[in-house]
Amino acid sequence: MKQRIITGLGIIALIILAFFSRMLTLYVFDVCVGVIAVFASLELSSLMKKMGYYNFAVIMGLYPTICYLTLMLCLHFELSIYLIFVIQIAVMILLACGLALYSLIAKRRTQAEMKIRESKLPIKTYSIHKAIQTMLGFIYPMFLFEFLIVINRIEEFGYALPNAAGHSGNLAFMLLIFTVLIPIITDTFAYLMGSLIGGKKLCPKISPNKTWAGAVGGVIWTILALLATFFIFSVIPAYASVMASIGLEFWHIIILGLVGSVAAQAGDIFESYLKRKAEMKDSGNLLPGHGGVLDRIDSHIFSIPVTLLFFIFFLV
Repeated sequence: MKQRIITGLGIIALIILAFFSRMLTLYVFDVCVGVIAVFASLELSSLMKKMGYYNFAVIMGLYPTICYLTLMLCLHFELSIYLIFVIQIAVMILLACGLALYSLIAKRRTQAEMKIRESKLPIKTYSIHKAIQTMLGFIYPMFLFEFLIVINRIEEFGYALPNAAGHSGNLAFMLLIFTVLIPIITDTFAYLMGSLIGGKKLCPKISPNKTWAGAVGGVIWTILALLATFFIFSVIPAYASVMASIGLEFWHIIILGLVGSVAAQAGDIFESYLKRKAEMKDSGNLLPGHGGVLDRIDSHIFSIPVTLLFFIFFLV
């Protein structure tokens, strides 16, 4: 427990440092997201191998950098958000095709690998499967986690989202606070309410400790926490101006809290499913007392895209 608390305090300190670094440059926050994504991708690669889904671990580890560079190039040329994600998908497909071709060219190495893994598939089929499985590792976690970088730079997309421009960083900061709070509050109160109330299990075969009471409690407390944050921002003139500009009202926050909390819990359950299928307790051991990086961000991976899409479609 002591080690868990120390590690938890360290994580909180890094989050605070990343937020305050935004006053100097947005790149530090981007780098923090990228480092987290690299470790999470490598942990996912290991999980997939345990499940028998072989992949190119090095490429999965490098993909967050490729993804980020692609995003920054698209932003430089002021491409629309929708086109950016189309390009990102195209890059993933091209990489997968290149990896499949590489496996076929490096035939002896691939055959040696197949022999070790006792694969009876034709080398062409094995190469395609391995490439596709690597591409799945691109999508989760990095492609979804990339939405956090977009939120961090939302005001730079003012050319495509007029309401997002001209807020001196206040809009991005506010959205990031909501984005980070949703999974944290959801996880914390889902655990507390589930422990206090107990009751019917939510998904006993995947995560036996989760209950319906915890799930509902997580949603309710997330909505309450977001409403409290909303009202705090509303009494600060700079942020009140931002909220008025994008038309943010309390009923928006209720909807965001609901869908965001459900998405966060779905992300948690999905990672639990992966670990159970891989027969692993934790995704890794990088964070003493907390397991792996993927264990800490599983809820964020699903809730971050929901938060961004909510603000793009309904407000910004």
